Amino acid sequence: MPIVDLSDQPVTATAYGRWQALNAPLGVTAFGINAIVCDPGEEIDTHHDETDSGQHEVYIVVAGRIEFQLGDEVREVGPGAIVAAPDPATPRGFRAVEPGTRVVCVGAVPAADVPAFGEWIGQAAS
Repeated sequence: MPIVDLSDQPVTATAYGRWQALNAPLGVTAFGINAIVCDPGEEIDTHHDETDSGQHEVYIVVAGRIEFQLGDEVREVGPGAIVAAPDPATPRGFRAVEPGTRVVCVGAVPAADVPAFGEWIGQAAS
């Protein structure tokens, strides 16, 4: 059973922030999953869009507080918040507003035959 404790995962510093690669340790290949560790005032470039890749992205805040910008909308969120960027053309970016902020980032391009993720929940409630 692959389990990753983020506090034990190696952190790699890049021009785009301090990242933790999670696909290999989790054994997942159907989508990209990484975590970023950031602090207020860090000079990192997270602003981008996914027009070229067509990728949808989801950001899960697991520690600290972060300010997300999606298009013209800006929101500050904390642990437990999940932010979606389903439109690849929407510019997005974020910055930490609290020390020790960690965000898990998940992304993938839409598949031709998308399973009905989550539909079973409504059906099971019947």
